[in-house]
Amino acid sequence: MTRCVLDWLDAAAQRAANALAVDAPDSALTWAQMRAQARRIGCAIARRVAPQMPVLIVMEKSPACVAAMLGAVCAGCFYTPLDVAMPPNRMRLIYDALQPALVVCEEKHLALAQSLAAGAQVLLLSQAPQAEDAALLERRREQMIDTDLLYVLFTSGSTGVPKGVAIAHRSVVDFVSWACEALRLPEGLRFGSQAPFYFDNSVLDIYCAMRRAGSLFLIPQRDFMFPRRLLATLAQQRIDTVFWVPSALTLAADALVPGSLPDLRRVFFCGEIMPCRTLNLWRAAVPEADYVNMYGPTEITDVCAWYRVDRDFADGDSLPIGFPCANTRITLIDGEICVGGTCLSPGYYNAPEKTAEVFTQNPYRPQIHERIYHTGDLGRYNDRGELMFLGRRDDQIKRNGYRIELGEIECALNAAAGVTLGCCYFDAGAGRIVGAYVGDAEEKALKAALKAALPKYMLPDVLLRRESLPRTGSGKVDRRALRQEVEHEHSVR
Repeated sequence: MTRCVLDWLDAAAQRAANALAVDAPDSALTWAQMRAQARRIGCAIARRVAPQMPVLIVMEKSPACVAAMLGAVCAGCFYTPLDVAMPPNRMRLIYDALQPALVVCEEKHLALAQSLAAGAQVLLLSQAPQAEDAALLERRREQMIDTDLLYVLFTSGSTGVPKGVAIAHRSVVDFVSWACEALRLPEGLRFGSQAPFYFDNSVLDIYCAMRRAGSLFLIPQRDFMFPRRLLATLAQQRIDTVFWVPSALTLAADALVPGSLPDLRRVFFCGEIMPCRTLNLWRAAVPEADYVNMYGPTEITDVCAWYRVDRDFADGDSLPIGFPCANTRITLIDGEICVGGTCLSPGYYNAPEKTAEVFTQNPYRPQIHERIYHTGDLGRYNDRGELMFLGRRDDQIKRNGYRIELGEIECALNAAAGVTLGCCYFDAGAGRIVGAYVGDAEEKALKAALKAALPKYMLPDVLLRRESLPRTGSGKVDRRALRQEVEHEHSVR
């Protein structure tokens, strides 16, 4: 019985001791080194704080950061990675919500850690002992149960206050066990990591690599700004598996050349709607790869639905999100996707009122206590019985008596010739739909393409050609930032 993810770390270090675990252009750790370093850090943490306490990791994405995260787990605690580049005010909000017992950092971020740590201790990685205290770690390990928290990741709140999603070992063990089998992940696979560690897509990368004693190459963030460099990195590092947000795949799609990625065998994506135009470009260039569309908010341990691409789609089609993952129940309540099962978060950390708003009793199972999470996403089943994602409930607008899904407009926009990446938003004050896109499409031709794909009441009122679209830290298109940019430009004029 696997109670915690450390069982996988032990196994990987035993059967693949000298194989790469996590590497980047400037550093690397083998599985034996990862385990040894995590245990030394774990000793330092365990000597300072009690079990099941929050540990804040203030580090850049690196092999050492993974060791620090696992070090918190070795101490019987749970971790929260912090984005060191985020605005100071957001850092403070996260710190105040988490109230960590300990802040772990490297020398370069010591001043930042100290400025945050109002009442917490600060641990420099260099302060970890050279020799582990095996007895101390064993005592902590014996106390652990599978409902203990593994991590808390913070998502954006509608009020501007970040929400800390708590996830237990049991949920990650269940999810990764499913993923390794369903996604046909082999021993020794090599991930090309795009997701920041504070983004839940990284959970699949880290723990599936650990479960299969594979490796995780941390692709430099700057590579995602230059498609040809990005593809060259994938080829040079012999990456065979990627799990990226669709925006990252879209960025690289037009630079793809058949045969340029001979090692790539698995292309997984999640976090946004995948434009079928992007999918078709990848399938044409890398036809031997397995393509899987996945869906799931942070509150349900990364992924709760999946669809292995098994047929052709036109550029303007919508891709299914498919079927529930094993041991997961998806229910549509008034069109909203609601999820239950072992994957479910216990709730938002230190925020019972926010938790109660979206984690509720399943109304179809009143006889027993069965919690479901209301995702805020809309869905329907197609004639094949596959679940289709229709967009955010927030993104469903009503104009001139018509209900409009902005996601449907974005799908048509992304399918248009000459559009590399597009998105849209509703300007409620002006009562207009604004479409923005990157690419060489001329406005007249683009309007004609949209008229051929959409009814008149769904056509964007404004089309804006941009050099680039703003991104969130996880690589998704940042619609809020886009709206602010456009409004600022308009006010300046």
